Amino acid sequence: MSQKMANQGEIAFAFKCQGDDLIGFLHQADQRRDIGVLTLVAGGPQYRGGVGRQLVSLGRRLSREGIAVMRFDHRGLGDSEGNYKGFRFIEDDIAAAIDAFKARAPHVRRLILWGGCDSATAALMNAHKFPDVICVIAGNPFVSSAATAAKATRKHYFSRLRQVSFWTKLARGKYRIGDYATAAWRKFFTRIHKTDNSHPGQQIGKGSGSFVDDLLRGLRHFDGKVLFLMGDRFLRSDEFDALIVSSPEWRSIYGKATHERIDIKGGDQVFSTRESQERLFDVASQWIHRNFPGESMVEESIHPPIQSASP
Repeated sequence: MSQKMANQGEIAFAFKCQGDDLIGFLHQADQRRDIGVLTLVAGGPQYRGGVGRQLVSLGRRLSREGIAVMRFDHRGLGDSEGNYKGFRFIEDDIAAAIDAFKARAPHVRRLILWGGCDSATAALMNAHKFPDVICVIAGNPFVSSAATAAKATRKHYFSRLRQVSFWTKLARGKYRIGDYATAAWRKFFTRIHKTDNSHPGQQIGKGSGSFVDDLLRGLRHFDGKVLFLMGDRFLRSDEFDALIVSSPEWRSIYGKATHERIDIKGGDQVFSTRESQERLFDVASQWIHRNFPGESMVEESIHPPIQSASP
């Protein structure tokens, strides 16, 4: 597939991963700094519209600020070939994307992995395997299990009991108590008959271990910086908190000096509102520039990115 200019400074291209063609998009930056951002798509098979559009906006924002960004569809997503195997199995895709990024932006020598939900988890699992990766920015990492979900749900409902608005609505008959009781019973019945609460992308078989164990292992071995960006209106952020306090080992790893957390006001699972998305981009941009100030590379040392004429 030949490269095509999608927008000024944006290039689409194909690269190989285990024999499959993957589609990448490079947002070039005029300043040609030595740091770049590689974004990972989350949430199973999807296209670049909707939630995926957020990464387009991110790429354009950061490239205007002098940071090259590469987006790509890993196997089984978007325009890329191959089968979707789940977020636990994209190490080869990340490796191929890193090689493709550096080939087309050779001035980029340090990389930040950016992901949300299960792609944040995948980035944290795999970052330590790639010497060029110095940082992970993880939005609402996916850590859901039966135990963390139960704790988060209990915390949510107990907090509602302390709110005047809950009792006001209850007194005015705005809650259909019978429906809530039926739903609660169904959830309880389902849970006691369900042996696995795995995410569709996990593909966990017997004896394969928990993806949360892989996440902890990845965090333990990664020496770079990690920025956790958490939505304050997302129940699974509470699941993440429940996981952190679940053991001394998790508290120790999470509390490393190289780790930082920022809660985004009004943020839901994917920071879907314009306001929360702008807050997300502002916070991330300021954090990147503060932690990785870096100087622009000398122009003579730069090889021009591979290009072709517009169609």
